[in-house]
Amino acid sequence: MSYLSLASSGAASAAAAAVAAFPGGSCIPGRRQSARLANGLTVCVLENRQAPVVTTALCFRAGTRDDPSGHGGAAHFLEHMMFKGSARFGPGEIDRRTQALGGSNNAFTSHDSTTYYFSFAADRWTEALAIEADRMASLTLDPRQVASERRVIREEIAMYESEPWDALEVAVQARLFRGHPYGRPVLGTRGELRATGREELAAFQRSFYRPDNAVLVVAGEASEETVLGEVERTLGGLPPGAEQRAGAAPVVWPRGMARLRRRKGEVPRLLLALAAPAGDHPDHALLRLLAALLGSGRSSRLYRALVDEGQLCSWVHTDLTEGLDASHLTIAAEVVPGVEPARVEGELLGLLAELVGTRPGLEEVERARQVALADWVLHHERVEQQALSLAVALALFDAEHLDRQMRRLLAASPAALHEAAGRYLRPELGSVLGWSLPRS
Repeated sequence: MSYLSLASSGAASAAAAAVAAFPGGSCIPGRRQSARLANGLTVCVLENRQAPVVTTALCFRAGTRDDPSGHGGAAHFLEHMMFKGSARFGPGEIDRRTQALGGSNNAFTSHDSTTYYFSFAADRWTEALAIEADRMASLTLDPRQVASERRVIREEIAMYESEPWDALEVAVQARLFRGHPYGRPVLGTRGELRATGREELAAFQRSFYRPDNAVLVVAGEASEETVLGEVERTLGGLPPGAEQRAGAAPVVWPRGMARLRRRKGEVPRLLLALAAPAGDHPDHALLRLLAALLGSGRSSRLYRALVDEGQLCSWVHTDLTEGLDASHLTIAAEVVPGVEPARVEGELLGLLAELVGTRPGLEEVERARQVALADWVLHHERVEQQALSLAVALALFDAEHLDRQMRRLLAASPAALHEAAGRYLRPELGSVLGWSLPRS
């Protein structure tokens, strides 16, 4: 892929910047090769010798959307338990072993997937494969560890409930995706946690933690031949047999703009969530550029109007999720004390209507494009983040997903953005406006 062939003259400067930022022709640097083992495990080797480190990212196509009925939070609960003991590595041993070798590890659960990752020096990275193979094949799930980790997650839930932004985000997403798994909290509820024990977690792992339901990315200073040999030796003997993922009910967006209010914290906080298409939809790249135009950086429309010039908010930020079934674009703002929330709401909705009604200028679009490019490059400087982005993209979409979306973003014209704004930036087409207001 080359960005030199972009047809849109309006994207010429962005194309030049992309060539400089992505000299290999891809938004993920390095030489990439993929293979599929006999047991179904997809392996991608990203050879990138920018530093003598290797990151392994193992992504399972199993997340909150796959939680069994009555056992919400099971995917996240199992993520915790994957660090709490297996046949070879006892409780706490994975972290101790990782630290002793000078590495790091972590994991995260989303609605669509769960990812585990390790980063080690290039001469010892294979320890990550030994750990992954052992806990996939022989996770202990000791009842005492299950009970202990259940308490830890209950504390997480309490933290989310007490933090104004977290609580508002959970409430808004639940309303936006009512009736769909994306509306469920990743952590589950206290009642669902009480009902989830060793047997439910073991069943979830048997169903989804199989090699034919996973993608492994090995990125950094490692060659394809070495990686594939090590992966075959450690993970190639694991049996396949993952259950087919059940389909979710179609997303039914709210009629018009739904509203909710909470009383929490000391300052007013606003969160507007707008309906957006699935992560692989062609319009997703246009929305990412619109999000940058609206709320990324001091030159963005919302920052200038609500923070710099209007002095109504202390900050404003936009974001866009990337889901299998659907996504949502969010606009978050913290209101300056003493400013009426209704005034901020009116200004925000007016700014969205202005973008829907009038095509943005080429200069503004180019500026937003440069911001989006800079954000991408900065976020993907480290091999670790390169591995994580690639693993999730491969698991949920395909090998070309990231480059394809970047290509669309670079080629987007002001006219295309204006049309997309008319399709997605109209709150009356399906949105939730949430307020977290100070306690009276």
